[in-house]
Amino acid sequence: MIIPPSQLKKALGSFQGKFLLACLSSGFEPTIVYAAGSQMQLANLYRAMGANWRHCLGACTTGAATLEHLSCVKPNILLMCDDLPDTTLDSLSEQARKLQPAIRTIAIISRIDKFCKDIEIQVVVADQDFLVHEETVTLMTMAVATNTTYHSPSILRRLNELNQKPAAHVEGTNLLTRRERQLLEAYALGLSNQETAKQLCLSTRTVQTYSSQLLQKLGANNRQKALRQAMRLGFKTLGRLA
Repeated sequence: MIIPPSQLKKALGSFQGKFLLACLSSGFEPTIVYAAGSQMQLANLYRAMGANWRHCLGACTTGAATLEHLSCVKPNILLMCDDLPDTTLDSLSEQARKLQPAIRTIAIISRIDKFCKDIEIQVVVADQDFLVHEETVTLMTMAVATNTTYHSPSILRRLNELNQKPAAHVEGTNLLTRRERQLLEAYALGLSNQETAKQLCLSTRTVQTYSSQLLQKLGANNRQKALRQAMRLGFKTLGRLA
């Protein structure tokens, strides 16, 4: 894969203002601890996010060190990578919440083939999505700021692959129109309403209208819940807008 400089800039440069505005409007003051086995990964995370998460309280290279540090500095965000040598992400997240129940957790998954279940972490992002899906960083940071959940497109596809096969006929799979199915694909790709409108040759207002109708039809109040509901209804693959 070849990623041009323009794509690098676009993928990592659009989230800062939105994140700061979300923090300001919600009164959330971010303080963060990073946990990764690789020191280079820690440096990259700090460089990428440090401009916004100005109150970095440190970084750790093992799960044991992370828990020891959390008990002292008490951040409200824990960003973890799946290369920690002595623990799993779900175990570290569970123990972190025992120390600080309100902590907001982010998991970065580099080994997508090893990812095997829907761990109880608010934000789960595949490393391979950061530069391919331009809004990944924005959606990740906005989910943290607003204390909601987010799974990046590759994580959703992986979870979908791991689901049990649906029954031969699942009530509800034929209720969606072609346009609504296209919107689901756009959700899985992490496209904004404006980007979806461009892809489908529609106005942004029309996409917003379709999106509202789709969420209502699926009984969901956000994109992530809509995607999970679609998967429960039998959609096998998502993320191929056509």
